[in-house]
Amino acid sequence: MSVNKLFCLLLSLFGITGCPDRDDLFIQTELQHRSDVFTISVNSRSQYVESYKTIHYVDFTLDQPSLVTVGYHGNIDTYKISPLSRNIQGKAEQNSISFKIDKPGYYVVEVNDTEMLAILANSAESEEEPPVEKRLNILDYVPDNRGDELYTARIQQAINDVSGSGKILYFPPGVYRTGTLVIGSNTEIYLGKGAVLKGSENRDDYPADENRPEADHLNNKENYTDNGEFMTFSRLLLIDNARNVRLYGRGIIDGSGNIVRAQGKPANLIRMRRSKNIVVENLILRDPAAWNTHIQYCENVTIRNVKILNDPEVANTDGIDPDASVNVLVEHCFAFCSDDNIAIKTTNNLNLNRDLENITVKDCVFLTRKSALKVGTETKAQNMRNILFENNDILLCDRGLVLYNNDGSHFDNIRFVNNRFEKNYPDNQRKAIHFQIRERHGRGMITNVLIKDCKFYTRFPNGSEIKGLDDDACIDGILFENLTIEGSPILSPTDGNIRISEESVKNVTFN
Repeated sequence: MSVNKLFCLLLSLFGITGCPDRDDLFIQTELQHRSDVFTISVNSRSQYVESYKTIHYVDFTLDQPSLVTVGYHGNIDTYKISPLSRNIQGKAEQNSISFKIDKPGYYVVEVNDTEMLAILANSAESEEEPPVEKRLNILDYVPDNRGDELYTARIQQAINDVSGSGKILYFPPGVYRTGTLVIGSNTEIYLGKGAVLKGSENRDDYPADENRPEADHLNNKENYTDNGEFMTFSRLLLIDNARNVRLYGRGIIDGSGNIVRAQGKPANLIRMRRSKNIVVENLILRDPAAWNTHIQYCENVTIRNVKILNDPEVANTDGIDPDASVNVLVEHCFAFCSDDNIAIKTTNNLNLNRDLENITVKDCVFLTRKSALKVGTETKAQNMRNILFENNDILLCDRGLVLYNNDGSHFDNIRFVNNRFEKNYPDNQRKAIHFQIRERHGRGMITNVLIKDCKFYTRFPNGSEIKGLDDDACIDGILFENLTIEGSPILSPTDGNIRISEESVKNVTFN
């Protein structure tokens, strides 16, 4: 019997009901901050709600259709349950909302147009832990799991030992503080529920590749840039020249990003580089100092059921950035970002550059202050092709469908299929669709773009824009099929308030 069940049984013997979920049993008081805005119960069972930056979230397992009751700290004047595509009907009282959810997934309750609660309902399969006989326990390497000390060398030794052993490095509940870790081939790492791999709060614990200068806005202002070729050469977790790596579990990887970035260090949370057959599943990835997950010069990468929570006040905090990579699948993920949710690019960081192809992003729920589904801005490879965004719900964004070709690449066969956009974030562009070619390091082109079965629930204030450079650096071939805005079919540029450059855009069709 688990500790959780035993504890609940003891409570019941004394007549105490409503036993808390495991979230409440393993709260790490140093890192966790209980929400004073929201409460939630699922089938009358209370769940712990975390207050994280400007959002609140609850992370639990849903194994059956359930009644959810969300409590709010004040009167509820208006509310919305997203994704709207799920058509979830709620019942509001003075300070609570009740509704049913029938399956695992990601839901967001917004109250009075100000406060948001993200409901991260995981499948029962995500709770399955590795067999005891296959575990290599991290507690055999570190003396405690309170998070008081930095154990980079000890954790690195455990990773080295598990690599190629057939074992799984297991992190039980607790806090494990570390600087940069390097993960080699044939490595599996499992973070249990309540386990937090916590990035150091000291910039010196994130060494840069080859001691290269990074975009340090404090100590090296003349070198500051948001160009991914030069912006960062450091990260918390590095998977480099590796094969067959799996990171998974119900734990958290936390980059201490707001503290580290305030010291001028733009470290990624995870960077995969020159690697193949990589899987990241089920984890919460939060608070990077720059891009959350950078997939550079890799093949066969799967990011599945991952929850990304970035600090909206920290610059350059993209969600997932496939870069010069081939065969990447991002599936059923949640991302709350300050910068782009997905930015597919070719940066030439560390002079690693090649054609990018076969990238799929599907079945995700995204919120961002910038671009939601984006190709660009760095586009330094010759070709970037076969990219699919399918069946994603975008709850908040400044720009929805985005193609930025700035560096001379050829975009080909880009498909946006069955994506839904709910609300515009009031940033500097406020465009539903923004396709453009610029001449920064070359003259590119964009061909064969499909926008099919996409829906915008509201009109974005500044309309949309599609613009190339000229007849040679042009956008050629855009097919709109069943695009709707505010429920109306868009059958012409005028219908959709789409500004199209006649000099540099060819063969645009509306069906």
